[in-house]
Amino acid sequence: MFLHKLRHDAADSIPALGRGVLTLDIVRDEAGFHALQPFWDTLVEQMATRSPFVRWDWMSLWWEECRKEARLVIGVLRDAEGMPQAIAPLMLASEPDSVRKHLVTLTFLAGFGEAHGERLDLIVPAGREDELTPQLCRVFKLLQPECDNVRLNHLPEESPNKPHLLAVLEEAFCHAGVLNRHAGRFIHLPASWEDYEARHSSKWRNLLRRGLRSFTAEHAGKATHAGERMSIAEAMKEFRVLHGMQWEEGVSSFTTEASWRFHQRLAARWLPQQRAWMPLLEADGKLIAALYGFVEREQFFHYQSGWERSLAKISPGKLVIRWSIECCIQRGLRVYDMLSSDYEYKRQWCDGARWLLDLEAFNPASWRGTAFRTLRALRRWLPGRTSATVTVSNEFREELEPVPPPAA
Repeated sequence: MFLHKLRHDAADSIPALGRGVLTLDIVRDEAGFHALQPFWDTLVEQMATRSPFVRWDWMSLWWEECRKEARLVIGVLRDAEGMPQAIAPLMLASEPDSVRKHLVTLTFLAGFGEAHGERLDLIVPAGREDELTPQLCRVFKLLQPECDNVRLNHLPEESPNKPHLLAVLEEAFCHAGVLNRHAGRFIHLPASWEDYEARHSSKWRNLLRRGLRSFTAEHAGKATHAGERMSIAEAMKEFRVLHGMQWEEGVSSFTTEASWRFHQRLAARWLPQQRAWMPLLEADGKLIAALYGFVEREQFFHYQSGWERSLAKISPGKLVIRWSIECCIQRGLRVYDMLSSDYEYKRQWCDGARWLLDLEAFNPASWRGTAFRTLRALRRWLPGRTSATVTVSNEFREELEPVPPPAA
């Protein structure tokens, strides 16, 4: 993989402006990264857009298992005593298996690749964004000479940090803006399953009830959780098989080797702590469906699922979602988030939507960034103009392959 030489002469400590004495550091090594652990989740707890995907366990395990050739460039805003007040979890990396693989991209830590996060943001205490975020965002100006472009994926649209991020990208880069806008469907959880069921049509209710009766009466069905009737390790092993049944050749990005190591380690930490849940369904003495997700601030994030395809007649995929929603209601959660991608089945289950943004900007001094933008524009213009002939370097030839236009 190509990754051009990165600069290492950016100042390690830059005085920040504003109330009090604040210093902006750029953490570039693992020792400095791990030194942030005692402060990381304390700051995450205070975020307006807190999610499991910005927690220390997710980011540190992602770095250990999935980083490939990425470089740490974490911005840290510290007070006069050296205590972190806000963190910009960033890295410099090239996107593997992507048309952007020849670009050095400044992005969120765990922002792409295997086991990437879904709701990523700057780690700034709620209510202090106008005070701290502009100072923290100076890290983008300092890192501009080291990257070809910026790509900040999966930023919650409602984030108070968004206007400050867009402002610094527009100031320090060119062609800055929102590249994609993704819908994330969710359920406003009511007080009971019956209240939730009443939101749906009689046909929807009857089909689900029919499957549930068959599951219980004909297949001796049982609903449980990983760690109860089945150990966490065994449940994860069976879950991988069930999940693979939903994909051609049993392979998905969730079960690639690096991603699977990541999730095995994460589940071993979070399932016993109830930060992760794995509702299970057993029928005829074997596991037939499982769902894996995370709990954060009265919200459940539905991450992955899997089910036995030979029992499609009783809809085990739907039944395990039903069981998961019931568990969330029983435990007093308020939101069941099915995360990004706007599939029809999510529309059927959900009654709300919130949006994730991919922000993009380019270094005006980077010829690679300029070449990428030019070729992307040509790629969108060329379909239907088969007589056109364009000569480009081999390095960027794949840019001419037609791809869908951005969502926004």
